[in-house]
Amino acid sequence: MKNFEYIKPSTVTLASELLKGEHTAACAGGTDLIDLMRNRILPEYPKRVVSLKGIEGLDYIREEHGSLLIGAMTTLNTIARSALVKEKNPMIAQAAESVASPNLRNTATIGGNLCQDVRCWYYRYPDSLGGRVNCARKEGHLCSAMMGENRYHSIFGAAKVCMTPCTQGCPAHTDISAYMEKLREGDVDEAARIILRANPMPAITSRVCAHFCQEKCNREQYDERVNVGAVERYVGDYILEHHERFMKAPKQENGKRAAIVGSGPAGLAAAYYLRESGYGVTVYERMKEAGGCLAYAIPAYRLPKEIVQKFVSVLEGMGVRFVFNTKVGEDIELETIHSENDSVLLDTGAWKRPLIGISGEELTRFGLDFLVEVNSYIHERPGSEVVVVGGGNVAVDVAVTAKRLGVPKVTMICLESREQMPAGREEIERVLEEGIEIKNGWGPMEILKESVSSEEDRITGVRFKACVSTLDGEGRFAPVYDEARQMEEKADVVFMAVGQRSDLSFLDSVCRVETDRGRIKASEDHSTSQEGIFAAGDVTTGPATVVRALAGGREAAVMMNRHMEGAPLSVETGECRQGLAGFLPECGNISCSNEPDLVPAGERGVNREDRKGYSY
Repeated sequence: MKNFEYIKPSTVTLASELLKGEHTAACAGGTDLIDLMRNRILPEYPKRVVSLKGIEGLDYIREEHGSLLIGAMTTLNTIARSALVKEKNPMIAQAAESVASPNLRNTATIGGNLCQDVRCWYYRYPDSLGGRVNCARKEGHLCSAMMGENRYHSIFGAAKVCMTPCTQGCPAHTDISAYMEKLREGDVDEAARIILRANPMPAITSRVCAHFCQEKCNREQYDERVNVGAVERYVGDYILEHHERFMKAPKQENGKRAAIVGSGPAGLAAAYYLRESGYGVTVYERMKEAGGCLAYAIPAYRLPKEIVQKFVSVLEGMGVRFVFNTKVGEDIELETIHSENDSVLLDTGAWKRPLIGISGEELTRFGLDFLVEVNSYIHERPGSEVVVVGGGNVAVDVAVTAKRLGVPKVTMICLESREQMPAGREEIERVLEEGIEIKNGWGPMEILKESVSSEEDRITGVRFKACVSTLDGEGRFAPVYDEARQMEEKADVVFMAVGQRSDLSFLDSVCRVETDRGRIKASEDHSTSQEGIFAAGDVTTGPATVVRALAGGREAAVMMNRHMEGAPLSVETGECRQGLAGFLPECGNISCSNEPDLVPAGERGVNREDRKGYSY
């Protein structure tokens, strides 16, 4: 065993200060840390050991402000037999009862068990497993007990002690493993409540999300990732079908008002959480329907409009007031809204066309405008040979929509390689299934045209130059071209889908909201330079995914609530999962994810949803 300095402080304050030092570890028992050091299983050994045994008053169990407090020197025997622990957190009582032998239970403390590196057979004997285990207690992602082997688990058993990779990958940080567990138990209602604490519109996000969670799924290390998106859609549709159980008007008003300018994903999420807590919420929308990109930019084959309309209707039923066909800055000033409310959120999105400055660009069409037209039931075939410039989800939606409207030849051309395309994997697969060709590594150089008359030109094609790389050494967008390599693509219609800009003309001189490079400048807490005005969504970040915008709206609602000095929102007071994690042996016999039926490519249309969902 290596030498170390042993310190016995007399107070918790002194111990806390000592433990802030580097290469310092705590010891709360006679054998916890010392046993680990003797067996040489610590990845890094401490130079100082701070003992908690000499501090008086650490052997207690009490409840304060709704929380269960247990002192570090409380024995496992006391914890296991405590009526208060059994009532408030039976998981701890169960773990204390099971982890120590009867002889040790009288002397072993909870602090001693916590101070151990980990009390787990899998971690303590790595040689028998062929190497060190990626243990959840040690900032890893896996726990062998949670995978079905629980003979020798830690003081916490197979409890989740860190954020799982799928939850970490989700921009909304939905507790995916928690609601999956409830679904396995058959408790759909509790699964719904878990999702709603992080995401009020799962019926929407499940259909349009890039499903970052699935990319991080642990299960893929064994066979196939869990189809989280399809399960989320199942629960999301269940919530809308039974919305009266989950999305209710507040029991009482708090007397304060919040306004939201724009009804995109961020605005709708904020409206839900603020209204749920008793705020009077008014949403100003320039269009005739709410939803922003959800209603006007995302094709119906991915997100049926009735899903968005039903969600908005539920919000109205909760008491959220929508003011449609109202453009802030023209029909009503931002200062007026600000003066009439206790807090304001700006979520006006990114709808303007950016110009990239190539010759003939004025003859091209803006891809987002095309999608808005189609969602407004203008279903005309745009041309015979269509080129879509761009590699993101908007470009994918434009290409697929054009193909389904009857265009014989549609080609997508983008700067990025196939692996670097911003569009989701599922969306790229959809493009290829439709018979649309994708050409990677090319940037537009010039729009080719011919004169029809002295006043009119028409497009004949596009000249492209080779793109060698799109990012610099620091990962920033900085495309490098090889202009010696060029390519021409014939076309009679060219859609530009290479980004979007925000329209900030509604910002008046009275409400001095700062901007930066065409976006509203918002701090990490979503506050702007104007007191009481917050911002979220694409107007602050540029075009992003729906779930990222939703997460921003939820975060903004939390900060607006704090600004208005309200009680904590439901998203801030979510209950922790109780009990040890369960394991179903039959899951070991399943090696592939369950994929709902997909409408055959030849039968798809612009208004019919491509993929079916699970039934319930």
